[in-house]
Amino acid sequence: MNTTPTATRVSPRHRSHVVGVGGVVVRDDAVLLVRLAYSHFVGRYMLPGGIVKVDETIGDGVKREVLEETGVHATVDGVIGVRCRLDEGSLNLYVVFKMTYQSGDPRPEGRENDDARFFTLAEIEHSDDLGDHLVPYARHLSLRTLRGQVHLLEVDPYVPSHLAPGTIGWEAFA
Repeated sequence: MNTTPTATRVSPRHRSHVVGVGGVVVRDDAVLLVRLAYSHFVGRYMLPGGIVKVDETIGDGVKREVLEETGVHATVDGVIGVRCRLDEGSLNLYVVFKMTYQSGDPRPEGRENDDARFFTLAEIEHSDDLGDHLVPYARHLSLRTLRGQVHLLEVDPYVPSHLAPGTIGWEAFA
């Protein structure tokens, strides 16, 4: 017998799934952070990122989001973290990538964030500027990355036999 109250049950067809991405972009032993200008994290620094569009892979999504939010071009090295959160009938999945800086001067996007810049390990560990103004999961992954303590799931060239190599929409990490 199911004892779950009817009001708290959510039919699978009514659930929503949100896939977000974030990038720990590394340049010269520093990571790129943005200060959020919206949400309950307003005024706090976070990894650049956002929601993956329906027609893009997670790797393409994080490259697009980093570029849109900061003006920085970066390549994906691999996945370093995954966070899953249940929010009142929806599943929120957040995939974090280690990325390598390629080009561009960091600049805030202006609507979603009002600052974009690189921070060193010492600045993240000891800066009064950051202190409680850095979202905890962003701080955790930034410190682990700068200390060389991440386990990287790299882009895997594997393509299932029923798909042609270079098939758009296929991406794997292992």
